[in-house]
Amino acid sequence: MHWLRCVLAEWQLLRARLVRSRLGLWLLLLSGGGAWLATRGAPLTILAPHLAMLGAVLGVAFSVGSDVDRAAVALTLTHPTTPLAVAAGRWLAAVTAGGILMLAVLSVAGALTSLPAALLVRAGGAGLGAAAAAAGCALVVAARGGNALAGALFLYIALPSVISADTLGAVQAPGMLTRISVVVLELLPGVWRYEALASGDPVGWAHAACWVVGGVAGTAQLFARRAV
Repeated sequence: MHWLRCVLAEWQLLRARLVRSRLGLWLLLLSGGGAWLATRGAPLTILAPHLAMLGAVLGVAFSVGSDVDRAAVALTLTHPTTPLAVAAGRWLAAVTAGGILMLAVLSVAGALTSLPAALLVRAGGAGLGAAAAAAGCALVVAARGGNALAGALFLYIALPSVISADTLGAVQAPGMLTRISVVVLELLPGVWRYEALASGDPVGWAHAACWVVGGVAGTAQLFARRAV
């Protein structure tokens, strides 16, 4: 129970960042753009994971990525908590940020269109899975390299991650750059992989689960080193 209280204490950091930083504004802008796309027929099984991942990365950037936040981890760990609880709480906060953004867009889409409820539920499930994976990846990236790397991950998810690794790998006579790009698309969280979560793709869910477990555990290790 004590460990869960420590996780929830870190999760509550999101509330402060929503009202006292630009995180709320960024989420509002993304939700507005996502709602505009949804009302114009953008597929929700693609849009929901895409926006959820972007929101999750922003949640990490505003809770872990800055120099002040990373320096404050050592101070946080002087309290009766653990590196794993801190990492899990920050991960949960980032997933919540992505979920808020996604649910706002799905609510608008459901209210203004005649989409079936089952589609909204599947899109929401895919979005939450994608947000969980993106938050795990962004945690490690931000804890290691700060907001510069978190920003690079945000741009990757926003643009190149839409491209399928299979499509890129089918290029005739691929060069070294193409091969590296395929590896990156296969390893990192991406829209092309997580849009299949809506249909229950086991490979996609396993990929997301690996990033959740690996991201939180890896970040906990990085936090533990700062506490020494």
